[in-house]
Amino acid sequence: MKSKSIILLFGLTAFFFGCAEKKEGEQKTTMLSNFVSITDNEDKGIKEILAFYGGQCKYAVGVSASTDQGKEKYFELEMSQSEIVEKYANMAQLPASNVAYIFYKNLKEEKDHYHEIHTVLTFKDGGEMTYTYPMEQLDLVAGRMSTVNKIVELIKTNQFQEIKPFLNDTSAAKYDKNELVANMEKLNPQLGEVKEFLPYGFRITEKENGKRYLHISGGILREVQNHEFSADFDLDRPKDELLMIRYSL
Repeated sequence: MKSKSIILLFGLTAFFFGCAEKKEGEQKTTMLSNFVSITDNEDKGIKEILAFYGGQCKYAVGVSASTDQGKEKYFELEMSQSEIVEKYANMAQLPASNVAYIFYKNLKEEKDHYHEIHTVLTFKDGGEMTYTYPMEQLDLVAGRMSTVNKIVELIKTNQFQEIKPFLNDTSAAKYDKNELVANMEKLNPQLGEVKEFLPYGFRITEKENGKRYLHISGGILREVQNHEFSADFDLDRPKDELLMIRYSL
């Protein structure tokens, strides 16, 4: 693998990190939830979404069609008037998944109250996209997110050689992890000290053979230059095993 395989894509990261002056978000109920109170943790999750994306967030609690297990409850989050969401309408799954994850990670016992989290994105042109995230799927993402945080911490503390045991470079992705880590270490001084990792979203892909792969996208805030960061996982492998990490989405 050549060193050019580590690519810095600054466009999206610059936009996310450059939104400090975005309009204050607004939180509203919908007709469906007018008579439903939310918990402090749910309220905290909505406020964190608004702090990240701005715009307006309407929320509702609904019940899906009956199943063999009875009716299944979901929490719906509808985002509109968000500059970030609007700009990345062609990558809508990214903010949609992140909205669901931000809400999910603020929940505690509330996780047992819902079967799914729904994200609805409403755009200026009148378009609307709805995404559904089962709680079991968000559980999987949370487990792998902890591994991503470990890797970022190793980058932050310049322990690059400690990253190698996490990488599987002989399965779905064929590459030389020694060269990958060496390139990351070489590039590190140009980027500056790591301040923070911000998740941007995720996607799960299922192949014809039944294999499921998780791709987590985010951005690393640095002293000198911010950049994208992504990690790939085989969901049938241990949660601490990474197929690949990249400085791109």
